[in-house]
Amino acid sequence: MEYERLKTAVEQISLSEEAKKRILELEEKQKKRHGQQKTVRQSLTAVCMAALIFSAFLVLPEKIEETPKWGITAYAKGTKTAQWISLKPGERVLLELDPVRNRYMIELDLPENYYYEKEIIILGIDCISPQGKTIFWLVGDEEEAEALPDVISSSMYIKILDENREEVDRVILEVTREYDNCYVQIKEKEDP
Repeated sequence: MEYERLKTAVEQISLSEEAKKRILELEEKQKKRHGQQKTVRQSLTAVCMAALIFSAFLVLPEKIEETPKWGITAYAKGTKTAQWISLKPGERVLLELDPVRNRYMIELDLPENYYYEKEIIILGIDCISPQGKTIFWLVGDEEEAEALPDVISSSMYIKILDENREEVDRVILEVTREYDNCYVQIKEKEDP
């Protein structure tokens, strides 16, 4: 019953044309203001994202420095004569004796202020030892070598260190002596 009375009262209320016009104008202004606020928020978000991306490009190159390139070369059998050959992972290279030092030689091409860690290893009667950025392979006496197996192999674990002595890379060199020939190769990863 009361609902009917309220309904009747509401239906009897009527607005003048001027009041209706003012209400519609206020509603239109409010819609326009909300649209402008939305545009401002979107623009502000876009500017902030652009500033963030720009600052990231300015800061990241300093923070994320590209690791300098390094490599390993070996005095090895080339196409015609012995020469310095750059080693590639998985590629096996036949070493040649350096005519001046009468040793096999492997060199690390490291950027300035970079180091490497490697201990001396003994391969049968041969001694493989680092001196500076060169690794020398000194072959033992041939008479003593006759008592050894025809094929001997070992791995050298080398850590590449930056100027702060922090490790930036590591490599495994596999050194093999087959009969009277000496080979070296970079192993891509350690065999299980």
